[in-house]
Amino acid sequence: MLAYDELKGSEGRRIWYRPPRYEAHKLFPGRAPRVSLRSRSYMLQNISLGGVAAVSKEADQVPDIGEILPLEIQQGDITIFESRARVCRAEQTVFGAKIALNFVDSFVDFDKLINRNAQAQIATRTWSYSQATTKVAAEYRAFIADVLSLLRSHNAILARNRDAASQLQHAFDINGAFEACETQLLPEWRHVWETGNQFARAAMADREIREATKVMTELVLTPEMRLGAIWDRSYAKPMGYPGDFQIMNQVYDWERRGATVYEMLMHRVGLDVAECIKTRMEVVQEHIAETVFAEGRGRPARIMSLGSGPAREVELFFKGVCNTDGHAEFTLIDQEEDALRYASEKAYPHLLRLAGRYHMQCLNMSFTDILRGTSGLDRLRSQDLIYSVGLLDYLADRRARGLVHRLYSQLAPGGLLIIGNMNDTSLSNLWPMEFIADWTLEYRNEAQMLGWVEGLETAENWTETECTGRVRLLFARKPR
Repeated sequence: MLAYDELKGSEGRRIWYRPPRYEAHKLFPGRAPRVSLRSRSYMLQNISLGGVAAVSKEADQVPDIGEILPLEIQQGDITIFESRARVCRAEQTVFGAKIALNFVDSFVDFDKLINRNAQAQIATRTWSYSQATTKVAAEYRAFIADVLSLLRSHNAILARNRDAASQLQHAFDINGAFEACETQLLPEWRHVWETGNQFARAAMADREIREATKVMTELVLTPEMRLGAIWDRSYAKPMGYPGDFQIMNQVYDWERRGATVYEMLMHRVGLDVAECIKTRMEVVQEHIAETVFAEGRGRPARIMSLGSGPAREVELFFKGVCNTDGHAEFTLIDQEEDALRYASEKAYPHLLRLAGRYHMQCLNMSFTDILRGTSGLDRLRSQDLIYSVGLLDYLADRRARGLVHRLYSQLAPGGLLIIGNMNDTSLSNLWPMEFIADWTLEYRNEAQMLGWVEGLETAENWTETECTGRVRLLFARKPR
């Protein structure tokens, strides 16, 4: 127990108490409410006692700072909070409009707000399911039921045999059961996955049909898939955005996760979808080695990763190199500080072992600033290898092309740029990611990606896919 004179308050600027600000995805599980301003709908990002922050993927004209607007927070079509609000911050970002507002004549009673949200979710559930059943193709509804039956048939067999072993006081062979199910289920799953993609492509053309199809999928199939760790994190998005570095690490580690064989099996099915994340990393790792050990440079190789995440390819490269081989300087750039911390901690022992032959710096930069050209990226020295294999999936074509040109300008003579993007193919990740995990990406073909280097004076440019065929990689070499 502490005495009163041992109790400490805050220091510095933190002595000024501010009411806590809650992230929307944590305060409102399942489906966060939206913010309505002038009949325009924004995604609620966070909320405090006296204000909100919200974003829109649409490139809307943002209101003026100081302007007072009527604001409603809505769950479905039901208003759960309303107030006039003053715009205190507004900007147009490359990812859409972002706005922060302070309430003028009201404040949030969180007990009431949470309960109203729950009641509104219950009330709108009937509407959501009704919309799904009327707008979703009957063939897709039957398909989802068949997928669920396929998965649960494996669980039923596992449960019966586990219970029988328990009653007879014999050990149940978890590893043997998992391997038998894995061998049987994965080919069946891939057939289901390809069929799901066919339905998904048909639904994507109509916004209402697409949303209704997603609602049905998330109601019926997603809860089953979330028994697997990678599906659960992908859908829940605990860091507020999809594809965080912990999900990447689950793919790279390729471990069995789950309390039961069936949970492990659902995780394994998710790893099957995400395998291309690991295989694209392996392609990059090969090019890192080629760049570092290229002859005739006369200085350390310079390598930059944009959207580095945990940078496991760098860690693996360090792990495999001797302390007498090569010299290189790595620059890792990511907007998630925890990802850079992870990468630094994993690389540090290797950097010590390599005794000054390799260096690594980590830059915690906003992707928005980078895309705008205001990050100071151009102040870095020219690079021999620049790669970004997970960021452009989220960008509209115009933004992606602009980023490719900006990165290409950072290359040294003879340098190589590698850009990855989800490939538009029959077994793309469209259905499992967009419809099951609510993870939206842009899927592109070779012609679209080659269009990004039009107007650049390249020595050569080409695309290829990693071994699964689900990620296409664009290569552009600068003349020497």
